[in-house]
Amino acid sequence: MPLAVLDRLSLDVAALHATDSALHLGGLIVFDGEPPSRARVLDHLRRRTGLLPELAHRLAGDPGRPCWEPDPGFDPDHHLYELPGGADPLTAVTELLRQPLPRERPLWGIWLVHRAGDGRWGLCYRAHHAFQDGAAAVATLERLLGPEEAPRARTLTFRPPRPVPWAVVLPEFRPPRRVTWWPALDTPPALSYAAAFADVDTARLHALGRLTGATVPQLCLALATETLRAWHPDAWGPGGPGHGLGLRANLGISVRDPDDPRPLLGNRVAVAGVDLPCGEPDPARRLDRLGRALDHTRLARLADAHRAVLRGLPYRIGRLALGRSVDARYTPLSVADLRVRQPLGFAGTPAAAVYALPVMVPGQPLFVAWVVHRRRLHVTFLADRALAGAEHLPEAWESALEECERRAGEGVFARTGAGAS
Repeated sequence: MPLAVLDRLSLDVAALHATDSALHLGGLIVFDGEPPSRARVLDHLRRRTGLLPELAHRLAGDPGRPCWEPDPGFDPDHHLYELPGGADPLTAVTELLRQPLPRERPLWGIWLVHRAGDGRWGLCYRAHHAFQDGAAAVATLERLLGPEEAPRARTLTFRPPRPVPWAVVLPEFRPPRRVTWWPALDTPPALSYAAAFADVDTARLHALGRLTGATVPQLCLALATETLRAWHPDAWGPGGPGHGLGLRANLGISVRDPDDPRPLLGNRVAVAGVDLPCGEPDPARRLDRLGRALDHTRLARLADAHRAVLRGLPYRIGRLALGRSVDARYTPLSVADLRVRQPLGFAGTPAAAVYALPVMVPGQPLFVAWVVHRRRLHVTFLADRALAGAEHLPEAWESALEECERRAGEGVFARTGAGAS
């Protein structure tokens, strides 16, 4: 099964990093109570991986014609690792982000993070971005740790492809303008990464959505914008260097075909550009602009267009365009919106939290990803270690939510019709 263009480009992006692990993605599932033994986790994996043939495929072929092929020596035991106890699972993420995935085996693994002093343990699933995209990784987690009767794989597309209105979509393919201001780009990147986390009850977001007319993903994008504003408040305000400006963010959109014979194998995610209006002084206008950017119709049109382009895109042409697409001076950060539709757990113990572990584009200093699981929203801030103050982003997110709730209660958004998209 030859690698698709996006699979090959993901391997090229990984080669730009000092370590291949920067292009690994996945999720950390946190549990309360006593952790299982390695043997018990392995027994569980053996039963579940038999239902997921994609997980038995490895990278093969020569560099000019790479392909996916079944691994004749596939054994789940080779993909189960352990991290010793003594650290909270969230603290252990720093170590997890550095863990390699041997190229001679299928490019995924599960780490058992042993119990820490606070009584929590974790299971961490990680895969190379060439091997899976975020949606495929979530669907894999649902099958590995979801209910036994869960369907094998959910649909990973917005909808069946439709004719592309090229006159409307072509302007979206214009290269973004170079970032004119953001202090995070002034510091040379360390190219090593640290994660911070926030948790929100989705009931608060649904209540806020009823007041603003915005969806939960639109609100999360708005909260990311407000968090960035709070990070450098003077610079985005009147007279500051960022006043009236914004930041371009990459948002992944699925371009997987509905009839894909291996729906959990390979990277099938293109990028939609989203402008975060950090320098817009009016909060209602900020929310309204983000609502339009994250409109479902717009994203579906873009998915259809990217799918059509990728079907006939030669790898060499994609390789030529790679430099601009990963240049942080044009797109300095990424965001991801994920939803786990099946409740995750292990041996009768429900998951207490599910956090995304996104990839890091070379040079990009920040990735913000949020996951909805059951009635909680779990947010991951993955930042380059050279980024000063990134550890305070979770508190800024919570403050931004409280401020949005206050404004909505005062009718700020209703008066302007923000979020009506």
